[in-house]
Amino acid sequence: HLKDPRLNTPNPTLGLIGDVHSEHGRLEAALNFFSDHSIDTILCTGDIVDGPGNPDRCVELLIKHAVHTVAGNHERWLLSNKARGIPHAHRLEDLEPKTRNFLASLPKSLTLDCHDQTVMLCHGIGHNDMGKVWPGTDRMPPERSEILDQIIEDGSVQWLINGHLHFKTLLPFHSLTLINAGTLTGERWPGFSTLNVQDQTLTTFEFIDNAIRPIASLVVSESLWANTQSFNGAWQPPALYRH
Repeated sequence: HLKDPRLNTPNPTLGLIGDVHSEHGRLEAALNFFSDHSIDTILCTGDIVDGPGNPDRCVELLIKHAVHTVAGNHERWLLSNKARGIPHAHRLEDLEPKTRNFLASLPKSLTLDCHDQTVMLCHGIGHNDMGKVWPGTDRMPPERSEILDQIIEDGSVQWLINGHLHFKTLLPFHSLTLINAGTLTGERWPGFSTLNVQDQTLTTFEFIDNAIRPIASLVVSESLWANTQSFNGAWQPPALYRH
């Protein structure tokens, strides 16, 4: 994992942006919200391309606001000219050179220091941009991850911020808390979050009727699992989204 040396902020609150999918309008609104609230450390889980908006504008905004960003599977697909038959797919030749260079430069994961805590940012799980975990509910069986279990066992990471699922959630393990940042796209719970690493408060926001609305604010509770092998399929997702 790459260590990013730029993170040095007095503000313990991080701005969390999930999968962008070219939603340049919502991205700009989220970044302006963070700026208005003096949140200067912003993390983005990738999947910038393949969506209804303008990827060039998205990259321009990410650069302008110095957003810590990782590559998603859609960046990998775009750069290798794969899966271009999906809805709203972009093509490399249609993007500005600055956009192509930015997307090609993105790491699969970043490890950041914030107030004596270590935050890992990735799209899936670690280097696997398609990796996902799910404790299991009455509708969906558990999804376990050996990669995440190894990160937990290593003990050096306190927070893991990821995307890919398009569903905001919070999973407290014994030594690490995983937060899925969700997505900016679609009509089902599009939004962003803030995380205060000092008081361990996660606050979620959604775009409702072209306005930003606060949805939930939760303090990270005591751990539920030692690792993903502890998943038992009886999980109740926390209410981080609009019902």
